[in-house]
Amino acid sequence: MGPTFVFLGKLLKGSRNVPRDERNPMEWDKGRDVFKVAGFSWRLAVTIMLGVGWLSFLILWLFFSAGDYDVYQNLAIIFVSIIVVIGLLGAMWATWGFRYAREHAVKNMEVKDQWRRWFGWRGIASGIIWLGWLVWLLTWLFFYAGNYNLYQNLAVFIVSLLAAGGISGVIWGTVGRRMRW
Repeated sequence: MGPTFVFLGKLLKGSRNVPRDERNPMEWDKGRDVFKVAGFSWRLAVTIMLGVGWLSFLILWLFFSAGDYDVYQNLAIIFVSIIVVIGLLGAMWATWGFRYAREHAVKNMEVKDQWRRWFGWRGIASGIIWLGWLVWLLTWLFFYAGNYNLYQNLAVFIVSLLAAGGISGVIWGTVGRRMRW
């Protein structure tokens, strides 16, 4: 076995001289083991398969089909493929996260209410802002970016990123003031 495999084996196994709860951060939370929550194993396997599938798609796309499109259209297609994989992973892992949260729910209602008041609508608004920005960016890359040079497209990207970030900053700024960030 090469040194890389020995290192990875020690990294995954942990040091035998360190107490178990200090070795694995997933076990720090008073014995709650996230790996034993129902559905973790198959989700992990599907996550790995999606990663390998996406890389296979990317390689096949670049090898066989990318020549039919310009650079910006290829970027848009790659971004869409990333969004699809992230969407699938998010939908798959969200159900597991909800189950884990339900099993280990916060008992203090005051904390829950404060969390909803500070982050509820802001999280939804931020999601809408960044999703809208992403749709706009993909539309720009696929349909309009070919008419401009690289530097102009970079400027459009930076300005749009600053605009979306600025709007998000205004939304989240009130939370920062309240929490004294």
